[in-house]
Amino acid sequence: MIRVVLASIAWCLALLPATGAADGRKPVEKLVYAAYYNWTFIWIEAGVIEITAGPSGSYPGARRLFAVGRSTKDWIFRVRDTLVSHHDNATFLPREFSRKAHEGSYHKTFDYAWDYPGNKILSRQERLGRYTRKDTIALMPDTYDMLAVAWKMREVDFSLYRKNDLIPVRVLVDSKIYDLHIRYLGQEKVKTGKGKRTCNVFSPLLVEGEVFKGGEGMKVWMSDDESRVPVMLEAKILVGSVKAILDESKSTY
Repeated sequence: MIRVVLASIAWCLALLPATGAADGRKPVEKLVYAAYYNWTFIWIEAGVIEITAGPSGSYPGARRLFAVGRSTKDWIFRVRDTLVSHHDNATFLPREFSRKAHEGSYHKTFDYAWDYPGNKILSRQERLGRYTRKDTIALMPDTYDMLAVAWKMREVDFSLYRKNDLIPVRVLVDSKIYDLHIRYLGQEKVKTGKGKRTCNVFSPLLVEGEVFKGGEGMKVWMSDDESRVPVMLEAKILVGSVKAILDESKSTY
């Protein structure tokens, strides 16, 4: 069970949009989150999530998002999950995306490259010591990776939406393309290290799998200010629930 708990926290980081410049003219920015697991009404510290943003050194006019989730109790179970996205500054469309999962003795990598002229995504999966698989995925219009779509959400003008309005998104998740949506839930005030913040709240439709039940079992609170920084995330998983809270004393945005 502990693997599912900590792996779910690493999955959650993909839905926490980072902030920061991608043109190299401003300092790289970083978000740090404390992650918790809830079991029978008790919240237990389980991990740390760090997200940084900056210019892509591989693609002109692109930004690079780097996110890592790690366990804080390695003596129980060690987790180091990493996600990297290179995507266009203006359109948020991906150039490449990778997810590396290191959870106990489980080690697996997912690497994808968007071939727009060829209208395809090149996929490579490797399970350390077991197999390597290469595949080609037919590219559908406006297909984002998990981090690129999170950044795109920061640009949404929520004043144009009413409570329960749906915002469609198309996302690549583990070699499959899904047509999902984000449900706008209105505004709430959230207490943070810098006082109370007014936040826009939304719930992404999740893909059912080993961690999540599927459906709208996750909520994200994003500050309704110039920073548009996600200050909290909470999600139901197969056993219990997880929460990530922004550590403003360690973050720059």
